Amino acid sequence: MKLTTPPSRPPTDAIIDSVLAASRVLVAVAARSLSDIADEVTLAQYRTLIVLASRGPQNLAGLAEAVGVTPATATRMCDRLVKKDLIARRGEQGDRRHVHLDLTKKGLALVTSVTRRRRREIEKIVDAISPEERPVIVEALRRFAAAAGEVPEQDWSMGWDL
Repeated sequence: MKLTTPPSRPPTDAIIDSVLAASRVLVAVAARSLSDIADEVTLAQYRTLIVLASRGPQNLAGLAEAVGVTPATATRMCDRLVKKDLIARRGEQGDRRHVHLDLTKKGLALVTSVTRRRRREIEKIVDAISPEERPVIVEALRRFAAAAGEVPEQDWSMGWDL
């Protein structure tokens, strides 16, 4: 009787399984960091604030694309965020058709507060990882974020008191 070894799983399966496990942890961290503001903004609205924080002022079409919603949905979401004084609409001089959306001071304060909370939770997790393993994790996560098109945090958090 000949024994056969089971086919090995593709290397991408191990990566996907690892990312799924990490994403479960990060979703839990995100949910806890957003719990204090759950009455103020939805998750989609918070993602909109993050896009504006990371990419700067956006026109409605660009914001809708970045958040992954239709322009009509983005319009309604932005209307709500304007009413809450978390974002502001600014028209271009000489062309009323071009409107840019940007964070207000209150919106920036909200994003900063949530980011601080999230950083504290993530710091506790990182402290459980040996210092020797950390550089490998940093490089892997940077590559993962870059592959997803995410803007590195240091590019958009400069000047924030995080």
